[in-house]
Amino acid sequence: MEIKTLTLGQLDTNCYIVISAAGNAAVIDPADDAQKILDALKAENAELKMILLTHGHFDHTGAVAQLKEETGAKVYLHEKDECMTDDTIKNVAYLCPGFEYKPYTVDNMLSEGDIIRLDEIEFSVINTPGHTAGSVMFFAENCIFAGDTIFEGSVGRTDFYSGDYTAQKKSLARIAALREDYIIYPGHGSSTTLNQEKKFNPYLSVDPMSFFG
Repeated sequence: MEIKTLTLGQLDTNCYIVISAAGNAAVIDPADDAQKILDALKAENAELKMILLTHGHFDHTGAVAQLKEETGAKVYLHEKDECMTDDTIKNVAYLCPGFEYKPYTVDNMLSEGDIIRLDEIEFSVINTPGHTAGSVMFFAENCIFAGDTIFEGSVGRTDFYSGDYTAQKKSLARIAALREDYIIYPGHGSSTTLNQEKKFNPYLSVDPMSFFG
């Protein structure tokens, strides 16, 4: 499994290109600038097969429509965030008036426990509501593609449509309870590890169920 990172869009969102041994690719959270993503795929001689979305906010989905149109890649999103695909209030694109958001359609609705296969790579889906109702993390080998569920030293905000801090603290408790270490690839900022976040992230280094009061 090869991972390429692009930081795209007005909010510096991390877009991850995951490439199998056979040269097939999944793009996780194509934030913006579809041509830059296509160029990166071409440079790796990789063929895009699927677009995996950690949640429905515009800064993680801005290039979906064009990528799907140009490559035929299938789009995966949790069903509770499907309402954001064509609603610039719910997906908060309205906060960036200069951004031209293009709606898209979802091919496969994600649910807790789903396994998505890309050749030898298996992405396991964990629903982590809080930032949005349909937020998910993708586990693959020793990696977590976390979206805005968790960052280095912080977590995603919950004050937009379908955000829920009560749900978030339950999701964080699940993450804190994981026993194995993982490399965390977040939606924004630097990569980190689960063990590091357990030690230093205030949302995980104490009991997340009590952190919010």
